[in-house]
Amino acid sequence: EKEPASLKTVVQILRNPFVLIMVLSIFFQVGFDVSMNSNIANYLKTRYSISLETASLGISIYFASLMAGRLLGSILLRKVNAKIFLITSTLVTLAGLLGILASPTLRFTWILIFITGLGFSNIFPLVFALTVERKPAYANEISGLVILAVSGGAVIPPIAGILTEKYGVTSSIYVLIFCTLYTLFATYYLLRQKPATNQ
Repeated sequence: EKEPASLKTVVQILRNPFVLIMVLSIFFQVGFDVSMNSNIANYLKTRYSISLETASLGISIYFASLMAGRLLGSILLRKVNAKIFLITSTLVTLAGLLGILASPTLRFTWILIFITGLGFSNIFPLVFALTVERKPAYANEISGLVILAVSGGAVIPPIAGILTEKYGVTSSIYVLIFCTLYTLFATYYLLRQKPATNQ
């Protein structure tokens, strides 16, 4: 029976470049999710000169897309390779964000918000599962680090807020793009690592 993770073992496993990259990926994913929820309404309100009430529909659309994406993911992952699904999900998220920046109309932006959420919805569980698959002996430690990485939800949104005040609402979308690009890098790094049976 495996012993519970201790602070010492958690710190030791964090020194592993692979684990550090994956934990940071989850940090940015949680930051992405919270930032999207907290900034998208303000972005829509300012970009399209609409009321906050109307702009808040963007939050509902994003939430609905997460629910739909997770349901769809639970079905597709029975038939689609998890690695391919993760790459596709990350690219769809990135494409959705770039589309939001370029979108000429509010209604089209709502569609792109849905696409973004659809892509993002399964990234967190896939990254976690594939990370543990490659470091199964450290599953407890990785789980502890994931809990720590949730702090991204308290760090990234304020950064997006500061940049928005200084450079405008588009900055908040660029923060989301940065988080997604890091996830894309981490995904590439992760998929280069072979699953291990005894680590």
